[in-house]
Amino acid sequence: MGSATGAGPRPWVRAVIVVVGTVVLSAAAVGGGLRLAGDDPDQPHGGDTHTAAPQCGVVPEEAIAEALPGAVLESAESGPLAGGESTVCVWTSAGRPDGEDQADTGTGQGVLRVDLSARFTDASAEPVVTGDEFASRARSAVVPPRGEAVVLETGDEVEVWRGQVPGTAELAFHTDNLLVRVAYSGVDDGDPVPFDEARETTVAFAEQLGEVL
Repeated sequence: MGSATGAGPRPWVRAVIVVVGTVVLSAAAVGGGLRLAGDDPDQPHGGDTHTAAPQCGVVPEEAIAEALPGAVLESAESGPLAGGESTVCVWTSAGRPDGEDQADTGTGQGVLRVDLSARFTDASAEPVVTGDEFASRARSAVVPPRGEAVVLETGDEVEVWRGQVPGTAELAFHTDNLLVRVAYSGVDDGDPVPFDEARETTVAFAEQLGEVL
């Protein structure tokens, strides 16, 4: 999909999409396991607040614009997980929102990925594992030891950490039975942004996303 400037994402952005996507997907598999093709998807329980994974449209446009000006939706995929359902959304930006071509400097390029995973109550377990407990366990499984706890203005606690790709910050939190993961990568003047800047952008984005979830 093209960018707001009319050209496709730059090679640097494409590379980040592949690497960030692989990292997030791999961690998700470890935290809960992607359901194998052909298995019947799990169903929500009456006590589950989220009976399906929210779609990409739930993410506030203002939050996307602030984190990644001029971004466009690169991909949106939904599917079953072992014990739930997941939606993965990826936005990319290849330049400034005013349409100025940034092919030479790379200013304004970046990738923003959001993974929304609804975890359903396992009533067959003894004792029963609620969707909220399932989401909490999945969150603990995906957060690396280097994760830093941050309390948002909403009072919710998230974990944020340095991604494997330079200029990348990742974040995770859960609300009720929904596990939320965010990965942001940015570049400025052709170089990855400092981690502190990526961290600040990711936390600010999570503030706004958490308010609608």
